[in-house]
Amino acid sequence: MKRVLITGGLGVIGSRLGPYLRSHGYEVYILDNKVMKRDDYIRADVTSMVEVMEAFKRWDIDCILHLAGEVGRENGELFARRSVDVNVSGTINLIQLCREYDAAIVFASSSEVYGDVGETVMHEDLPPGKLTNCYALSKSQAEQYLRHFSENYGLRARATRIFMCYGPGEYPSYYRSAMTRFIYNIMRNRSVKVHRQAKRSWCYIDDICSGWEAVIRNMGTGPKYDVFNIGRHDPRTMREVAELICELTGKPTSLIKESELPPFVSLVKNASFDKARQVLAYQANVDLGEGIRRTIEWQKEAVHDDGIEC
Repeated sequence: MKRVLITGGLGVIGSRLGPYLRSHGYEVYILDNKVMKRDDYIRADVTSMVEVMEAFKRWDIDCILHLAGEVGRENGELFARRSVDVNVSGTINLIQLCREYDAAIVFASSSEVYGDVGETVMHEDLPPGKLTNCYALSKSQAEQYLRHFSENYGLRARATRIFMCYGPGEYPSYYRSAMTRFIYNIMRNRSVKVHRQAKRSWCYIDDICSGWEAVIRNMGTGPKYDVFNIGRHDPRTMREVAELICELTGKPTSLIKESELPPFVSLVKNASFDKARQVLAYQANVDLGEGIRRTIEWQKEAVHDDGIEC
């Protein structure tokens, strides 16, 4: 599995994953929809079978790393059709091309596919609770198609359920993660709203990349289809996260305001990463304080105050 194609390879995770895999000896090609010219790049929209097929014709690909997608809870509610087009139909396009060209696929799923299960530990065999948003529905449907084509047609596939990725490369906006928005606003002495009693385990982006490399490295073993949680077990309330950002930026905690949980959001994400550790020898190593410090330093250099509201 040494020749890989990353769909969404110019996105937050994809743009970090490509160099990471190259440093580990992989031959990496990139597919995204930005207009640019590079020998290792092809412009294509995953919703177009014809466009994506050009990548398979151009390069002899062992494995597709499918990160292209419509991301985010509120984005999914506003653009539900686009979520289905990209996250579901786009995945089916890649499944069919992988079958035709004898390639494996690793799919970027989400912690959202567990739905609302309260404080129950989210492990890979846990039946989902109520799916709380359109984004979750689209990722769950894509997983079901992967399983179907694996069990019935021999497709070799993995779904990685990513938990709370953060770090350099994620430019703040209203539709991005709470972490990047909190850092952006607190650095500028703007208040942030934390959802009362909401709890998450955050994982630094380089540890997410490490998890993906472990999945690829082990594609030749185990069942045709498998699922792995990828993240770091260190549950913190959102208030604790905001307080840590205040501490690391030297800002007052009076900037932190509490609010009730909005619609379509799970209160707690209590995940187990034991399966990835036991099967893949995966371990997330960057603790929350160090990860936030690195993200703050990146934002100081790369992100400017252009008046965005996030």
